[in-house]
Amino acid sequence: MHSLRGLLVVLPTLVVFAAGAAQPNILFIAVDDLRPQLGSYGVPWMRTPNIDRLAESAVRFDRHYVQMAVCIPSRVALLTSLRSERTQQVFGPMRWQRVSGAAALGRTFHGYGYTTVSLGKIWHAEGEPHGDAFDREWVPAPAVYASPASQALMTRMQEERRQRRDGGKAKAAETSGPGRPPITEAGDVADEAYADGQIAREAVAELRRLATGASPFLLAVGFLKPHIPFTAPKRYWDLYRERDLPLADTREFPRDMPAVANSHNPNFRNYDYGAMAPLPRGSAYMPDATARHLVHAYAAATSFVDAQVGKVLAELERLQLARNTIVVFWGDHGFHLGDIGLWGKHSNFERATRSPLLIRAPGVRRAGVCAALVETVDLFPTLLDLAGLPPLAISDGVSLRTWLQDPAAPSRPAVYHLFNRPPLAGTTEPRIGFAVRTADARYVEWHRGWSLDGPLVAREYYRYTAAQPDEIANLADDPARAKEVAALALLLRASPGWVRR
Repeated sequence: MHSLRGLLVVLPTLVVFAAGAAQPNILFIAVDDLRPQLGSYGVPWMRTPNIDRLAESAVRFDRHYVQMAVCIPSRVALLTSLRSERTQQVFGPMRWQRVSGAAALGRTFHGYGYTTVSLGKIWHAEGEPHGDAFDREWVPAPAVYASPASQALMTRMQEERRQRRDGGKAKAAETSGPGRPPITEAGDVADEAYADGQIAREAVAELRRLATGASPFLLAVGFLKPHIPFTAPKRYWDLYRERDLPLADTREFPRDMPAVANSHNPNFRNYDYGAMAPLPRGSAYMPDATARHLVHAYAAATSFVDAQVGKVLAELERLQLARNTIVVFWGDHGFHLGDIGLWGKHSNFERATRSPLLIRAPGVRRAGVCAALVETVDLFPTLLDLAGLPPLAISDGVSLRTWLQDPAAPSRPAVYHLFNRPPLAGTTEPRIGFAVRTADARYVEWHRGWSLDGPLVAREYYRYTAAQPDEIANLADDPARAKEVAALALLLRASPGWVRR
């Protein structure tokens, strides 16, 4: 449908396109705060038919891990293919451009003749320039709530956060109760009353425009839900009976978990719980009735996003673009829903760092399920490879072509991620938890500062089984595990992104 101008010759292992050969379009769909709680990921009570249908024609990566379980750094890793330990990117400001030779997704594909469009939440830069360039960037009008009064409260809370950030404080004060926006909403409204409905509508219109163009396109569509607050039209809430929904299987902190590993559930203390009992201050345990309502709300918000994804994919099919379009569906990180006593993201644990990843690549493989360990930094190199374009000058990821062609191909030995905590009183260096995840274990070292040579704060070592996917006990100081811990400490230092300082 689209052709590459002139002749492009790339490395022998990549595709070589000649003049007149069709070059693939790219539809990249990002979803905020999405854990693998989907029908296609083995959760039968979830109502996600559109994502599940995509999974039937894609490679489903069951062990995809992000570089950091919070929006800004996860998206920087996605859009640059650089690990957080290399960029030192946390919540803000943008730091990735300090890395010599770093490239960004939109600018790179634009340079190869693609029409590049970003809709909704792709970069997340908290009001400052992100440093990338798309031919078109669009975000919806603020519409977190259907209720104008609740939206006004949300706008006020966001402004408080901006003022605190500009004043040198990283976060807003944590307060719940009246005067805060509600933690859930089920508006009896059309999809477009909320931002994600508007994003889907704009994506459909954009596909129609791009279909008439002479260039291949990269269309990145970023949906906002199920990010807290959990808001969605009432009909998506009605898909579930709250009393039937399960609570987390493992609701206790891991035994011997160091204090630095505790996220303290920051986002869940900034909203009004109405008639429900809120998360008590100083406690990790949500009352059961509140917890079940929030599980319901998260499921409703996920089903709402699923419907919006379905609209975009249906239009791709209707326009007969699907056969020459790479489709990527990606969650920017996972999410705790009361498992191991935590709510939200902001941790190095399994439920926060693992997220869904589906890739459908025409001409590579029709479908499959892949259990190999893969990472967010792999996606940029993969798209370049599938498009027949040269690799990045600097990258911490690898192309996933091997696993797209054969999902049963052997896995790499490990993937890497991290999280940060503020400095201790009287110090200036953040505490960084550097983590390595293997097929059946996770090892974490917390250090002061951005170096594994910095002062050691704490260690964690957890084992996983198919029957027990959550952290039960920190075994880092178990003498019987000393050899395992030593081997993982060496493997941690093999991270391609770690720069000795």
